[in-house]
Amino acid sequence: MARESVYTRVVDVLGHRIAAGELVEGDVLNLTQLESAFGVSRTVAREAMRELQSLGMITARRRVGLIVSPMSDWDVLNPMVIRWRLAGPGRDEQLLSLTDLRSAVEPTAARLAASDATDTQRDRLLALSERLVELGRRGLGDTMEYLMLDVEYHLLLLRASHNEMLIAFEPAIEATLVGRNELGLTPRDPTPSAVDNHREVARAILAGNEDLAEESSRRIVRIVRSELPLQGRAAREHTAGRPAVPAP
Repeated sequence: MARESVYTRVVDVLGHRIAAGELVEGDVLNLTQLESAFGVSRTVAREAMRELQSLGMITARRRVGLIVSPMSDWDVLNPMVIRWRLAGPGRDEQLLSLTDLRSAVEPTAARLAASDATDTQRDRLLALSERLVELGRRGLGDTMEYLMLDVEYHLLLLRASHNEMLIAFEPAIEATLVGRNELGLTPRDPTPSAVDNHREVARAILAGNEDLAEESSRRIVRIVRSELPLQGRAAREHTAGRPAVPAP
């Protein structure tokens, strides 16, 4: 097995275990034990630990070694961290958090796009929305084609805002859309109003109608939120002071 793939496997396995709460805040990671457990060299084990450190999931503490960090230190917008959390027991809560992020970012991006998007961006958004409506009405909302077009649409919406702070959310938004699809949460027959609102956003941006673009975008995310698993919504609404790292 190539060194890079071995390194990736170590990072992926440990990232999943930390995100799932199998390794909790304060647990010590020993390089020698990692070498033995994964059958890797000290160099590979050390590089994997550096990657997890860069994500804020572990930290080096003098005279202790490498320890698992509290969730508050994690780079929660990193696509890898998002993927690991979506694969764990806290999936529903993660989906809710990501959807709340979208509700804060996308309507603002749509409003800005209505005033600042280029003609090419406006035309492409409309073309994408028309295709999404067509696929949705044909019961193809859970296909790879629909996903790829949906991702392109939402990332283009951010770029069309021409705001570098909003554009910086691209990786997180993409990971959210892909993650929902991989979890089987993208319906074959999307809610008609949801796909229609994609077109309404695009039309409003084409017309330069800032208010309508923002409100139509907000409706998209509102529908997505209503379709989330009840467990996730209940967790947000009824749970206060949850631990930094979920229990295994």
